[in-house]
Amino acid sequence: MKRGFFILLTTLFLFSAASGQMTGVWTFQQCLDTALKKNISINQSQLSNELARINLAQARASRYPNVGASASENANFGKSINPLTNLVVFENYNSTNFSVNSSMNLFNGFQTRRTIEQNLLLLNAGKYDIEQVKNDVTLSVTTAYLQVLFCYEILDAAKSQADATRVQVDQTEKMVSAGKLPEGNLFTIRAQQATDNLAVVNAQSQLDMAKVGLEQLMLIPVADSFDVKKPEMADPDVLLLKTNDQIYRKALAVQPEITGASIRTNSALLGVKIEEGARWPRLSLSGSVNSNFSVSTNLSGGSTTSSSPFFNQLWDNLGAGVGLGLSIPIYSNRQIRSSIDKAKVNVLSTQLDEENTKLQLRKVIEQAYTDLRSSIHKFDATKEQVKSAELAYKNIERKYNVGLSTAIDFLIQKNAYYQSQSNLIQAKYNYIFKAKILDFYQGTPIQL
Repeated sequence: MKRGFFILLTTLFLFSAASGQMTGVWTFQQCLDTALKKNISINQSQLSNELARINLAQARASRYPNVGASASENANFGKSINPLTNLVVFENYNSTNFSVNSSMNLFNGFQTRRTIEQNLLLLNAGKYDIEQVKNDVTLSVTTAYLQVLFCYEILDAAKSQADATRVQVDQTEKMVSAGKLPEGNLFTIRAQQATDNLAVVNAQSQLDMAKVGLEQLMLIPVADSFDVKKPEMADPDVLLLKTNDQIYRKALAVQPEITGASIRTNSALLGVKIEEGARWPRLSLSGSVNSNFSVSTNLSGGSTTSSSPFFNQLWDNLGAGVGLGLSIPIYSNRQIRSSIDKAKVNVLSTQLDEENTKLQLRKVIEQAYTDLRSSIHKFDATKEQVKSAELAYKNIERKYNVGLSTAIDFLIQKNAYYQSQSNLIQAKYNYIFKAKILDFYQGTPIQL
C-alpha cells in the first residue's frame, strides 16, 4: 500500500514538473531549444540527410564483389540428355543443381570512386542544409521573443498612461467641484480615460497574440499560463566599426548556406567526370562454383538408379569457372554524350544557385546594415523627442492643475508624450533586433 502511494506521488510530481515546463516562465534559450527540437523542417532535413548517408554507404559497397547463390530442382520424363553421361537416354530422372556466382567491377572509368566522392559531398552539404534551417528557426524565434518583450513594454506604458489619466480625472473632479475649471474639462478628461483604457486592452491583446505566435513556433499547445522571462533590456549601444562589405566577407566564411552551395557546385563538377567515365572501357571479373545431383528411373525395368550417393555426386560434379569481361563503348545512340551535356548544364545551374545564394546574403546584410544605421539615428532622435515631450507635458500639467490651461491642450501634450514613449520602445527593440541580426550573420550566437 505504501509503495503504491509512493509511486502515485512520484508520478504526480513528475507530471507537475512537466506541466510547469510547458506552461511556466520560459527563457529565450528554452524557447529556442524547444523550437529547434520540434521543428518539422529541421526533422525533414535530418531525414533527407539520412538518405544521403544511405546512398554513400551503397556507393562504397559497390567496390566489393557481389555474391549470389541459386538452387534448382528439375524432373525430366522420356527422351532426354542424362546430365551425368551427356548421352541421349529414355529415362525419367530428377536432378538438383547448385551454384554460387560472384562478380566484381575492376575498372569502369573511375565512376565508382567518383560516385563515392560525390555522395560524400552531398552528405556534407546536407549537414549545412540542416544548419541553415536551424538558423532560420533561430531568427524566427528571436523575432517572436523580442515581439513579446516589446508588447510587454507597450502594455506597461499604456497602463502608466491610464493611471496618470485616472489621477487627472480625480484632480479635475475636485477642481470642477471647487469651481476652478468648467465641467467640460471633466468630460474631456473622462473621454481620454476611456481611450487610455481601450489602449490597455489593445496592448494586452497584442501581447496575447505575440505569445501565441511564439508558442506556435515552439510547436507547443497554446496555454494562458505561458509566459517568458523578461531580461533586463538595457538601452542598446552598438558601434558600427565594420563596413557592410567587411561584414559580408565574414558572413561568407561562416554562413552554412554559402558552404552548402559551394559543396553542391563541387558535386556537380564531379558529376561531369562521372558521366565522362562512361566513355572508358569496362573490365570486370566473375567467378562461379556449381554442382548437381541426379536420380534416374529406367523405363523398361522401372528401377531407380543413381551413380553415387548425394554428397559423393556433389563432390564429383563440382565445377568452377573464372572469367574476365571487357566492354568497350563504341556507339551508344548519343546516350553518353547527352548524359555528359546534361551534367555540364547541371554545373552551370549549381554555379548560378551558389552565386544567387551569395547575392541574397549580400542583400540581407546590406539591408540589415542600413536598417541598423537608421535605427541608431532613430533611437537617438527618439530619446531626444521623449525628453522634449516630457518637459512639455510636465509644463502643461502644472498649468492645467492651476487652471491656466484647457483640457484639450493638456491632452494634446499628454498624448504626444505617450506617443513619443511608444516610439522610443519601438525604436529600441528595432535597434536591438538589427544589431543581433548582424552579429548572427557574423557567427555570433543570439543571446537575450
